Amino acid sequence: MSDTGGNTRFMVEFTLPHDFTREMADTIPEQRVVVDRHFYNGKILSYTLASDRSKLWSVFVCNSEAELINLIESLPMTRFFDYNYSQILFHEMVSHFPSFSLN
Repeated sequence: MSDTGGNTRFMVEFTLPHDFTREMADTIPEQRVVVDRHFYNGKILSYTLASDRSKLWSVFVCNSEAELINLIESLPMTRFFDYNYSQILFHEMVSHFPSFSLN
């Protein structure tokens, strides 16, 4: 995973539509692939869906606001959602997974 130190972090809040269509459901597998790639590349730190499926929150790590917009727009499901974002000072979380070395 890439080092994310020194880059700007943004909290993005997506608002999902009340009527979830078949077209949106068909896009989920592609969305997961892109999200996983952004996790691997250190561009997404968290990805959280509300239990009522009305909101989705994600923390992105970017060099600029323009890069953030490009990352958001690269998500296949963004075309179905409204979103807002805020630059955040920090994002802390606990990982319960051990760190492995590939060496």
